[in-house]
Amino acid sequence: MKTQNKELLVKYINYLENVKNYSDHTCTAYKNDLEQYFDYLKNTKKNLFDNEDFVDYLFSLELAKSTINRKLTSVNNFLLWSSKLDKYKGKTFRKSENLKTEKKLPNILTSNYINNLIDKLPTSTAKDVRNKAIIELLYSSGLRVSELVNLKINDVKNDGSLRVIGKGRKERILPMTDQAYKIISLWIKNNRAEFLKNNDNQFIFLGVRGQQITDREVRRVVKLITGTFPHNIRHSFATHVLDGGADLRVVQELLGHSDPGTTQIYTHISKKKLQEKYKRTHPRG
Repeated sequence: MKTQNKELLVKYINYLENVKNYSDHTCTAYKNDLEQYFDYLKNTKKNLFDNEDFVDYLFSLELAKSTINRKLTSVNNFLLWSSKLDKYKGKTFRKSENLKTEKKLPNILTSNYINNLIDKLPTSTAKDVRNKAIIELLYSSGLRVSELVNLKINDVKNDGSLRVIGKGRKERILPMTDQAYKIISLWIKNNRAEFLKNNDNQFIFLGVRGQQITDREVRRVVKLITGTFPHNIRHSFATHVLDGGADLRVVQELLGHSDPGTTQIYTHISKKKLQEKYKRTHPRG
């Protein structure tokens, strides 16, 4: 990668972190996508804004359409930002259009499955209590993994509510189930100290080394216990709340979606379940 491109990339990632307030996970994805774009420029000897054949290059790597779309979005946003810099004023580029993909409904756990699973989780050791608190809270409040790992002790309120900092540093106050509040309180009061290495550490969930737990460790714990990933628990939470009669707007607020269209997918899931139940129960279904 050319030195000037390296410097531009560093400057852009810094912008995403400090101005856009993007998560570490998102910034890493942008960095990886843009490094691949710079490799493409180097191999094809093209200039910074010559992105027209980048989609063909990605196709040649046999990537999934969803992956290609993410990379195209990363490059589009980066080039738009670059075109506003004094050095590149007047430069234009062709915005890459997203490829059409089939919308896949997320995998949803049944309420019976997840309730029975959580009820049977052991609490014999500090690690057991921590892991049960993680699963309980993900299902109780529909958190993203990034939101869960960044929770601090004072984010848990005495009235059973939870202060969460979501995407774009947006704050929302969420309810918790009684079970979630009890197990988190148990973890904080009786078990967290077994993991704690530094008394200044205020993060609720700690990893095996006593530091703030990582996204990767949470995903590993959840996959091991539930057989699925944290985001599917979030999907299940949203679907179950909607099936229980909650308004779509309420679900949008709980999930922290800025765009109502993002939440709309859960209505399709509920309709699908309704059709399945109809087919199973109607005498002539």
